[in-house]
Amino acid sequence: MSLGVHRLVAAYRLLWTALSGLVGVLGFVAGVFLVPARGMLPLLFVAAFIGVAVASTAWSHAAETTISARLGRSAVIAVAVISAIVAFAGTVVVLGAAAPGLVVVLGVTSPAAMRWCGRRLGHIPGRHHGSLTTAELCRRWQDSYKILRDATTAAARLRIVEARQLYLDELERRDPVGLKAWLGENASAAGDPSRYLARDGKDAPPADG
Repeated sequence: MSLGVHRLVAAYRLLWTALSGLVGVLGFVAGVFLVPARGMLPLLFVAAFIGVAVASTAWSHAAETTISARLGRSAVIAVAVISAIVAFAGTVVVLGAAAPGLVVVLGVTSPAAMRWCGRRLGHIPGRHHGSLTTAELCRRWQDSYKILRDATTAAARLRIVEARQLYLDELERRDPVGLKAWLGENASAAGDPSRYLARDGKDAPPADG
C-alpha cells in the first residue's frame, strides 16, 4: 500500500467539495431568480430564526470575548444559514422531488460524515491530537500501516486509510515544510517521517539535573 491511496482520499475530498460547492452556487442563483418572492419570504423568516438560534448557541461556546468578535461570528452563521436555505429552495425549483435526495446523498458521502461513522465504529480516532507529541503521531502512523496490512475487508481498509489521513493532516499542520520534504524523498507508507519534522516541546529530552 503506497501513499497513492492517501492522495486518492485527498482527491475525493477535493471532488466532493467542488461538487457540493457547484450545487450550492447553482441552487442559490436559482433561488434568487426563480423562487417567487411570496414563497421566499417565509423561507427567509425561517432561515433568520434558525440563524439566530444557531448563533446564540455559538455565543456560549465561542472563545472570543469581545462583543465585536461575537457579533461577527453570529453574522457569518446567520448569512450561511440563509444562503443554505435559499440554495435548497432553488435546487427544489430546478430538480423538483429529486432535490432532497441529492442533498441527502451529498450529506452522507461528505468527508465529515465518513469520519463520524468511522469514529462511531471505533476505527477512526478523533481530531484531538493536541496531547500527542510529534514522535507519538509518527509512531501511530507507522503502527496504522501494520493494521491496514492486516485488515480483511474493504470497509475496514477505507476506515484505516481515513485515520492515516488524519495523522498526515495533523503532521502537516505542525510542520508543513518538514512533511513536504519527507514526501519528496519517495516516502513509503510504512516510513518514519519524524527525522524530517521539527521537534515540539513535548518531544524534547528532559533537562539535566
